Amino acid sequence: MFDQGLNINEAAKKLNVSTRTIRRHIKAGKIKAELIKGSFGEEYRILELPPQFDPNAELEEELADGQPIDISAPDGNGLVQGMGLIRELQEKNLALAAQLGAAAERIRHLESQIKLLAPPPSVKVAKESWWRRFQSVFTGHRRGLSDASPAAQASEEST
Repeated sequence: MFDQGLNINEAAKKLNVSTRTIRRHIKAGKIKAELIKGSFGEEYRILELPPQFDPNAELEEELADGQPIDISAPDGNGLVQGMGLIRELQEKNLALAAQLGAAAERIRHLESQIKLLAPPPSVKVAKESWWRRFQSVFTGHRRGLSDASPAAQASEEST
C-alpha cells in the first residue's frame, strides 16, 4: 500500500492532524499529491511527506543510518527532554487519576444521600392536577374551599 502512497486519512494519522488540514496543504501546494482513480472515484495519493510536516522524519532518518543515538549528549536529540516530559506527564496522570477517584467516590456518596431524601418509588405522592392549580389562580381558592357547601362558604365570609 505504501508503494501507491498514502491516502489523505493515512497521512492525517501519521502527521497527527485532521484530514481537512491535509486537503488544505494539498490545495496550497505544501504537500504534493497525485489524483488517481480509486474504487469510489478519484482520490489523492501522497507519495512523500515533506520533512517539515513529519515530526518523526528526522528521528527515523537517524535510526535508519544505523548509528547509535547518544542520549547523554547535551542536546540528546530530544530524547532526554522527551524522557523528562514523559516522566512529568506520568506524574500528572497519576495525580489526575487520584483526583478522579476522589471525585467518583464523592459522587457515589452524594447519590446515596439523594436516595435517602427521595421517597421510595412505591409511595405515591398526592399531587394536585395542573388544571386545578391553574383554576386556583383565577378563582383565588384551593381545592379544599371549592368542595365546601355554599352555606359553609357564606358563614366563613360573615365571620
